[in-house]
This record gives sequence, C-alpha cells and structure tokens, in this order.
Amino acid sequence: MNLLFSPRAAAALAAGLFACIPPAHAWTRISCDLTGTVSTFPTTYRQFRTDGTALTQVLFKLKVKAADIPDGERADTDCGEFVDKEVEVALENVPARTILRGKPLKVRYKYDESLGQSLATRYELPR
Repeated sequence: MNLLFSPRAAAALAAGLFACIPPAHAWTRISCDLTGTVSTFPTTYRQFRTDGTALTQVLFKLKVKAADIPDGERADTDCGEFVDKEVEVALENVPARTILRGKPLKVRYKYDESLGQSLATRYELPR
C-alpha cells in the first residue's frame, strides 16, 4: 500500500498544513493614545431614535503630534502611522465645550475589526 495515496496519510498531512497557516478569523485590534491639537471647531451631531433614546456625537479634527500604545492594551502596529496627520474624531456623549480649537487634547483610538465595518473605529477620552 502506498502511503502517499492513503486517506489517513493525506488527512494527517492536510491537518498539519492547516495548523501552520494563520487563522483567517484573527481579528485586528489596535489601541493608541493620540496626543495633538484640535484643528477645527467642534460640531455637535444629535440623532433621535424612535425608541426615545438619543445619540450625541462631537465631531472635530485632531492634528496628531504623538501616538503611544497605552499600558496593558494591545496593538498590532506601533501607532506611528498617526503622527503628523490630521484625523477626524467623533466622540460620543461628550459635551462640545470640553473640545476647544487650538488647544491640546489626548484621545484614545480603538479599532476592533471583529465588530464590523460600521462599529470598528471608536474614539474616547482617556480616564
């Protein structure tokens, strides 16, 4: 009997090969603390839902000067891709008066690919 054409040998070989391949469901997760200057005036966006709840977002642009990985957080990148770039930030349930144009601000950027395209990117003020 030839071992190359044996179903058991083929199954064992396939299992070994698939064990070496990185999984397709390995989601990307990134957390970065972005420090920079607010470059636009904040705009408040409110959406009222039919169930009586409301979603409030403050939208503005941040000119990033430094980006670091927070302690205890995971990042698949070094966060350097944000430095010297202007990013559009949307903060939920934050009063617009806390965001002042021309003033320094630190926000936490979180990206979780497993949440789907519309919910993957989030910004929040670090505590």
